Amino acid sequence: MSLMAKHSRIFWPDPQDEQVRRLNLAVEEFQVWVRTLSPASRAIEFAAALARALESGSVDEELAEAVEKAIVKTGSDAFVREGNDLQITVVAVVAALDLVREDKMAEDGWGAIDAFAAACWSALSFQGTVQKEGLEVLRDELLSTSRARVIEVAEESRVRAAVPEVGLLQIPDSTPTNARAKTAFKTAVEPLVKSLRENAELDREEIDFLWWRLSDWSAVLEKPLSSLSDANRAVYSGLECGLMLRRPPSSGHRNVALQGISSEKSFTLAELVGELEVDNEKLKAAISSDDVIAAGEVYPLLKSILSGDLKAFGSAITRSTRDWGGRALLEASVLQLNRRKGA
Repeated sequence: MSLMAKHSRIFWPDPQDEQVRRLNLAVEEFQVWVRTLSPASRAIEFAAALARALESGSVDEELAEAVEKAIVKTGSDAFVREGNDLQITVVAVVAALDLVREDKMAEDGWGAIDAFAAACWSALSFQGTVQKEGLEVLRDELLSTSRARVIEVAEESRVRAAVPEVGLLQIPDSTPTNARAKTAFKTAVEPLVKSLRENAELDREEIDFLWWRLSDWSAVLEKPLSSLSDANRAVYSGLECGLMLRRPPSSGHRNVALQGISSEKSFTLAELVGELEVDNEKLKAAISSDDVIAAGEVYPLLKSILSGDLKAFGSAITRSTRDWGGRALLEASVLQLNRRKGA
């Protein structure tokens, strides 16, 4: 299937077969670069860079250089970056879209593409629409595909692993004598221990989450959640729930964290921040402000609360109280998973 046949028309009115063929190869070449992004924080920064490109129409240096190299390497020797930011953006988004749709989930739900999809969902769902129609269709397709992947990963990554029996002890003749028994025992029990560790991590997440819900206590504000206004309760419940997760958030986490929160009131970003009780020192202790600032497009709510900068693209859009709570949950979980697994 040609990935670029449709989307090349965003920047070329009448693309030729050879042009499209080369761009398809460039997409595949650029995907090699994306798959090498490690740790997962680099994939989150890639999502932020894509969001900036869609918003501003200009591409960050590192991203532009990676796409330019892919295009030149696949036969377009005369291609230069200058004046081609739109083409570079489209190639990057198409490559990312295909990876989000096709690449397998990591065992722990937080491989580079899993992290990218969660960050993309956060960044693109906050943005307003972009003016160029074809690019907006592509942006919306990446957003919906990323959201669907995160929802699927949230469920599948929490399925408990089957615990196998201890394997047979096998001691190859080539193994040094003094290490034979130790090596054989480790090999025999490794699958069992791995399954037990994974299941224990999921059990701990559930226990922590249930105790937090039953306690009705905000560790950040040091007061009962039930004593807060709906806006404060939604944001701080989402934030604190996200900070305890060990996998991407599921619809169940959102529903429990936002139980009893009404959707009747809506706020712009500035209106919401004006409603919040904020203790920046406690917030900075709870979250990594450096990570938030480095990928601000992925964390527009947290960045605005910490910095007071209310000019993020999409900040004028009104969202319901529950939507703001869901956003706090998503941003905090991406931040926490990056800190726990991706740093």
